[in-house]
Amino acid sequence: MRVFLTGASGFVGSHILRRLLCEGHTVRALVRRRGSLHGQAELEEVEGDINSGNLSTFVAGCDAVINLVGIIYERGMKTFESVHHHGTRNLVAAARQNGVTRFVQISALRARPTDATEYHTTKFAAEEEVRNSGIPFVVLRPSLIFGPGSAFTRQMVEVMRAVPFLRPIPGTGKYRFRPIHVDDVTECFSQSLSNPAAAKQTIDLVGSEELNLDEIGNVIAESLGIQKKVLHIPMPFMKAAATFFSLLPVTPPVTALQLRMMKEGSTADPTTMKRIFGIEPIGFRAGARRYLTAEFR
Repeated sequence: MRVFLTGASGFVGSHILRRLLCEGHTVRALVRRRGSLHGQAELEEVEGDINSGNLSTFVAGCDAVINLVGIIYERGMKTFESVHHHGTRNLVAAARQNGVTRFVQISALRARPTDATEYHTTKFAAEEEVRNSGIPFVVLRPSLIFGPGSAFTRQMVEVMRAVPFLRPIPGTGKYRFRPIHVDDVTECFSQSLSNPAAAKQTIDLVGSEELNLDEIGNVIAESLGIQKKVLHIPMPFMKAAATFFSLLPVTPPVTALQLRMMKEGSTADPTTMKRIFGIEPIGFRAGARRYLTAEFR
């Protein structure tokens, strides 16, 4: 199958790209700069943007589209609306023009149209573009994704190591998550290209274990032998810090959006995912220990 892939250079995208090539698919990857991916005979790079005017030309000849584009920070013209919603709308139009037979869209757990952050509402708007496209689709809504290269675990490790004697945790630490391993996410995307049971479905992707933020921090600390007392930082202080960093011309270590999403948590029932894809997801405790010691020691 010839697959048009966006977001191939990102954390999840790099894993999915590797999987697609190993399975014998031919991949055309949309990149900001050619040469940013490790070239293989079955990999073609096209330089552009999800809002490029020549997107239809890029998609021409492809059987399927996997759209992984997403942002967690807004910068200039790169807003949630322009990237998540408008970008997906453009890609759907290009896919429709070229007779694409499967469109697989990454979204986010708890994506919804109202009473939500703009991150979630624009993710939902993107889902609607895909669902209403007339193209056989699969929408996948992952929870917090962990695994080799995860920015989430890297950030937690960096904070744990940087602060002397203490291990800071935002807020109460009781916010609940079902983290999913990137290998399980990759499996679901791979199957979504051809699994008939996945067609026209919106599926939550979550791990087998529900933990709160304190427990996630404990697993990471224990895996790396970090023995420091936990310090819960009150949420008003975290929000003040987020506001301060938002005024600086640097990538903020934390944003108000991330804090709100953290308080909401990220958990769902894995039953549908297990039934459709036939997988038993890796738990965070076992899965994290597999790579943390190799990546951070």
